[in-house]
Amino acid sequence: MLLAVGTGLRVWSAGASPLWEDEAESSINAQTILDHGIPTDQFLGQPIYENVLYRPWPGNAEYEFKDLSYSDRGVVAYHGWLPLYSIAGSMAVFGQEADHLTGHLVPQHGQDTVVRRTWVPRVPAVLFGVVFMVLMYVLGRSMGGPPAGWAALVYAAIAKKNIYYGSQARYYSLTLMLIAACGWALWGIMRRGRWRDYIFGAMGLVLLFHTHITSCVGMGVVGAVSLPWHRRHDRAWIKRGVLLLIVLAGTLPWLWWTGFLDNTQGIPAAWRMEGFGAVVYRYLTQRPVEMSLFIFGITAAGLASMLGRRMPRRLLEAFGARGGVYVFLSVWAGVMFVTFAGCMPAASFFSTRLSLMIAVPCMLLAAVVVSSLAYLVSHRWAHVIAPVVVGVILAGTGRLFTEAAPVGQTDRFEGIRAVVGYLEDAELSEDTRLYASPNGHLVMTYYTGLPIQSVAPIRKTFLDSYPGPVVIIRKAKYAPPPEVNEVMALAGDAGVVIDEGAAGDWVERIYSRVQREEVLGEVASVSPSLEPIPDYLAPVLERQRGETQAMRNMLSWHVSSALMFRGYTIRTSPDWWQTYKYRFVDPGSRSGANVNYADRVRLAVAVALPRGRCMVYHCPPLQGVE
Repeated sequence: MLLAVGTGLRVWSAGASPLWEDEAESSINAQTILDHGIPTDQFLGQPIYENVLYRPWPGNAEYEFKDLSYSDRGVVAYHGWLPLYSIAGSMAVFGQEADHLTGHLVPQHGQDTVVRRTWVPRVPAVLFGVVFMVLMYVLGRSMGGPPAGWAALVYAAIAKKNIYYGSQARYYSLTLMLIAACGWALWGIMRRGRWRDYIFGAMGLVLLFHTHITSCVGMGVVGAVSLPWHRRHDRAWIKRGVLLLIVLAGTLPWLWWTGFLDNTQGIPAAWRMEGFGAVVYRYLTQRPVEMSLFIFGITAAGLASMLGRRMPRRLLEAFGARGGVYVFLSVWAGVMFVTFAGCMPAASFFSTRLSLMIAVPCMLLAAVVVSSLAYLVSHRWAHVIAPVVVGVILAGTGRLFTEAAPVGQTDRFEGIRAVVGYLEDAELSEDTRLYASPNGHLVMTYYTGLPIQSVAPIRKTFLDSYPGPVVIIRKAKYAPPPEVNEVMALAGDAGVVIDEGAAGDWVERIYSRVQREEVLGEVASVSPSLEPIPDYLAPVLERQRGETQAMRNMLSWHVSSALMFRGYTIRTSPDWWQTYKYRFVDPGSRSGANVNYADRVRLAVAVALPRGRCMVYHCPPLQGVE
């Protein structure tokens, strides 16, 4: 039943909202596999950009920088290949082919394809999530008995973050599954030490390497640290040697062939950045449940070790027999935490990715601790008490999955359709250059099949001198729109009769009003124009401005706490990408009024798309422009 519920929630979540930027990146990488057999650095005739910029590209007239995600051999080197192949396999199974240039700047995929192109690349994540849930039950049961198995399964099946990981077209779901698989193999090595445990562990590490390299390094260190706990026998070192040979054979050729080692030299490390310690401390202090469980588990193990049989029999049965498990899981989580902190590049140092690496041992630790408490209450009913307690903890801490899409984003399909529909009607000439703010360009490229490039790596001199038309799609942050019924009610109170269509038009205009006001000083004109707002709608407009400001304040608080943004004020989408992309190449000289497209858009018309959360700058050709 729990397995079915967890699977259903992942399926539901997978179809609830369109792909976000990183998922679109993985899906584009998968399409290059369909074309070339390997994930390459080119799609629709142009380089793929997805990461921070700091590698200069001298001699290229259009691009100022290369992307660190790709090696000089033209292949993906920053991300593991196995998740990309799984997405490509799903596309092949469901008949989704790679896009190719057609010579016409008209979307290859209509608005009716948006939902299908959303769930196809997410299918593998759902399947990996099912296996992950099974592994968590097996591991929990093996470490803490049936109550711990059920508790771990509840956590894996219905926790909000696990649903998120298990329904994204990324490496998350497969990473969780393989970390759990490697943990299961390591647990077998510690208890039994059979050949199959070592072989299974070696295969798991190789697959994890080709999914998430930092997690593979972490699990390797966990295996090395746990050597004193491994089952001892005469052939142990032979088995360890075979495990090491399999891992080396499965990883070193890829490292050499892709140019990974050369590509990673000079990538800014997180631990070298100012404020690193404060970010780590913040992460720990904001997770009181995990810290409480960690302290409780270690304390219980220590007391059981020191007091031994002097403990009351009931306490000894509940906690004494699991002292070693508490220590092992705590060490496992700690090693993964330190590995992430020491190995993760600054560009990827975000709390969600740290949570991914420590999720399995933390969930197992929670399950074993809760099962021990359940045994203490009632040995007979522990298998019922433990999963119920986990469910209560998840609900009480706001970690229970309750919705398929974040608040305010349930209409995101409508936004994607608005972009596709607009480009269908735009009648762009073949010499038009299409750009977008990163990494929204990946989403738009995936859903339209058009060569929409990130504007971030483009040379300012190229944008200023390109003779043909230039279209730049800029992502915008809108507060939730007012309701049509509210607009009609306010009009009625003022003695004005308007129909639903007219009210909807006012909703759209008020929805984007703040953005149009802000860009008016950057461009020649905006569309729709800034018409007067009726007095009876003035309160709605003021509330929209206030909610937009509140949303930006929240964005600033949330984003500025991340390592990459410390010391910078992030209030708008351009602030975000200009700081992130140019973080290591003097963002101040490339942001705001100094952004590369600032001069080109002075003669542009900025169009606010309905429900599209985008502003489209239409820059006319330079011929005839004085």
